Formats: sequence, structure tokens, C-alpha cells
Amino acid sequence: APPCCCSRMQLFSLRLSAIPGTPNPSQLNGQCVCDPGFTGSDCSEALCPRNCSQHGRCVNGACVCKSGFSGPDCAVKACPKNCSNRGRCVNGKCMCDTGFTGAACIARTCPGSCNKRGRCVNGKCVCETGFTGPDCSERSCPGNCNNRGRCVNGQCECDSGFTGVDCLSKSCPANCNNRGQCVDGQCVCDEDYAGPDCSTKACPKDCSGRGLCVDGQCVCWRRATGPDCGQCEDGFTGGDCSIGEWSRTFP
Repeated sequence: APPCCCSRMQLFSLRLSAIPGTPNPSQLNGQCVCDPGFTGSDCSEALCPRNCSQHGRCVNGACVCKSGFSGPDCAVKACPKNCSNRGRCVNGKCMCDTGFTGAACIARTCPGSCNKRGRCVNGKCVCETGFTGPDCSERSCPGNCNNRGRCVNGQCECDSGFTGVDCLSKSCPANCNNRGQCVDGQCVCDEDYAGPDCSTKACPKDCSGRGLCVDGQCVCWRRATGPDCGQCEDGFTGGDCSIGEWSRTFP
């Protein structure tokens, strides 16, 4: 058979004059020795680098890599979603840029990872009960102090006029001096005490409306008498002891 036609080859043809005793070239089977990068009986097939590293198929000289591999020879482990263009792929794992996390660098990170006191949702901390702040590092106050005070280390410092763990209650003057109860901003004094802040000693029966209470003792009006000013002097009667009994006898 005549020598083959090799498009990307070197034809081995043994010339009769070169090697005495060899057959006539027309009787030799020609063999193609292909140039680098080509193969096949006629050197028409392009080779792929490193045979695609056993991680892909060779199609027209180019590697079609299996899932999970990339590169011209399929030797590089691929990263999920190419790290979403938010990181570098190193040995098949994403090294995410600052501010991103996850296998594919899709999720946004939260400051301080929420200090293990909350969940990170789209880059923002959703804090657990009792904590607040962009990184959940601050202790929260009940009711956020109802906008009537400041939250300091989890405790309310109430504005003037308000009290309670959540600053919801109105405060009383001097806290009723521990001689009464504060009800909606007003003192309900214990027995024997009076005044807006329960600082004054009370008088019996509030002097019956016939005198002034001075340091727990009644100073009775004219013609009223008794520790509680509840009696009129002899010869007088009436709510203010101003009516003489003789006037009823002699109209």
C-alpha cells in the first residue's frame, strides 16, 4: 500500500537507497508520527491537556469538566457558584471577602456574629430577648423604659416624675417618705401621716374641720375644743361652734 497522507505528522518512509535489502516503499504500510497535541491514524484528532485529569471529557481538543472541577485540564477543584464573586476559590473551598460568609459566600455576615445572642438575618442581628444593639452586645431594658428614661446595662434610669423597672409608673414626691404608698403619682399615706409626701404627722379626725393640724396636734379655732376639736365650748354649738345656745332660747 502507498504511504499514508498525514496532516500534522512526520512520515516514516524507509528509502530503499538508505537501507539496503529493505522492501520497496510501495510495499510498506505508512505510519503517522503526530505533532504534539494531535493523535489518530491521520493525526486529525486534537489532544486535551493531561487527558482532562480523568475529571472530564475531551471534545475537539478542549476539556468538558465534570461537576466540581474546572480549568483547562479539569485539575482544579471548583467552588460552588464560583464563590458568587465575593471571594477566592482555594482547593474547592471559598475564602469569602470581608462581609460575606457561607459555602458560596452568599450570606452577609453580622457584626461580632451577634455575640451568640441572636440570629444573623441578611446581615443584621435579630437579638434574643434581653439583648439589643447592632451586635446584640447590649442588655435591653423592659419596655425600652417606655421612652421615659435611659437604659443602662439592662436597667432603666427613669426621667424625673417616673419610676418602676420600666419607668411606666408616675413617681410620688420623696417616694412618700416611706410612710405611704404611691398610687398613680399621688401618696396614699399611712395612718398618722399626711401631706402630699406623707411627711406631716396627721391629727386625729383631721381636727374635725375646726382647726389646723400642726406637727400632729390640733390648733382649734375659736370656741372649738378637744384633742380633735370635735367639741364646742360650753354655751356654743353648730358646725363651727359659732351659735350661742342662749340665742336659741331667746330668739
